[in-house]
Amino acid sequence: MSASHTRALAPPEGLRPAQLGIVLVGRVVAGHASATFADLAQRGFLGLDEAGGAAGADWMLTDLRAQQAPQLLAFEATLLDGLFGQERVVRLSAAGPGLRPVLGRFRAQLGRDAVQRGWLRRWRRGQRTPRGEQLLREIQGFRRELRALANAGDSPALGGLAPYAMVFGLMPAAASVAGTLHPGAAGNRSTEIAWSQADRFARSWLEACPGLPAGAGRHGHDSGHTGYGGGYESHAGGHHGGFGGHSGF
Repeated sequence: MSASHTRALAPPEGLRPAQLGIVLVGRVVAGHASATFADLAQRGFLGLDEAGGAAGADWMLTDLRAQQAPQLLAFEATLLDGLFGQERVVRLSAAGPGLRPVLGRFRAQLGRDAVQRGWLRRWRRGQRTPRGEQLLREIQGFRRELRALANAGDSPALGGLAPYAMVFGLMPAAASVAGTLHPGAAGNRSTEIAWSQADRFARSWLEACPGLPAGAGRHGHDSGHTGYGGGYESHAGGHHGGFGGHSGF
């Protein structure tokens, strides 16, 4: 963090971006999946390489799980299994149309995860438990600190927090910050992705999956892109659309 802080900024309770997102808004939106891909890249399970093509910007995604110890949550493994199948490298534009059933499973597993951890109620979809409400306050505090660092351009403090900025809708403000999305590399291949590239990946993700509701078209206090899940200050969580309705648990 900057010199005025004594601890490194980190999400409360070590939440993954999608876990943070579902507590924040009470449902799963398309941007939670793109932030999960970014987080998996940050942790070295996935390679993201920007590539051009006849139709414009695209991304090559590489399965790096063989190089990592198995530390994936169920909804993370579902995304990677559905994305790669028997392939090791796939193009995002080609994979996107076939991801709808995969994202349905991702949504259901993420919802069950939130219920099992005591953050959301089982029978009242999208409603937080008292524990979830306390966690929401911690998430909002984390967002305020992250937004302040992004606005201040504090790149050393931001480190690998781009996936969380995606969930909060902070990417436009943070895009010029020279942080990295994935500090590691597969062999000698550089896989560093700046915050501005993380923003472009999120846009490409939404374009590659045109059948997935991205949100209701409303920006929040952080002026985030529709579908990132950002910009929520109230407990109600706003009006972002999910993957076809409720969270699926």
